[in-house]
This record gives sequence, C-alpha cells and structure tokens, in this order.
Amino acid sequence: MKNELILLPSVTYAMKAKSILDQYHIRSYIQRTPKNTGVKSCGYCLFVPGNADEAEKLLRKKGIRVLGRANREEL
Repeated sequence: MKNELILLPSVTYAMKAKSILDQYHIRSYIQRTPKNTGVKSCGYCLFVPGNADEAEKLLRKKGIRVLGRANREEL
C-alpha cells in the first residue's frame, strides 16, 4: 500500500474527514501523525487502508484541507 496516511491540519478536520468517509463506506482510522512526516500538522491523521487515493479526492471535493500523504510502513 502506498501513501495510506492522509495528513490533516487539525483534529477537528480529522474527525470531519472520518465522518465524511464513513458516509461513503470508506474505512478510515484517526491516529497520531508520526513525527518524521516532515509536515507540520496538529498531530492527527487518517489511516485509510486500500482506498487512500479515492478518500483524498473525496475529502478535497468536500472542502477538507489535506496537508499531504505519507506511507505508514516507511515512517
């Protein structure tokens, strides 16, 4: 899997993003952002196993600000 972490600007955005993905039956999990992502964020991200590309596209379409992506295994 590639880039399955979606980095978000705040914990509020992480909760909103998870709620949106739940509505579209896309599995996701809020988790602490690993420190070595190189992106300054609130410290929370979404782990989206398998559907991260689709999830990111949907979140951006719904107005969720995405800071970037990271690969969980490489961190």
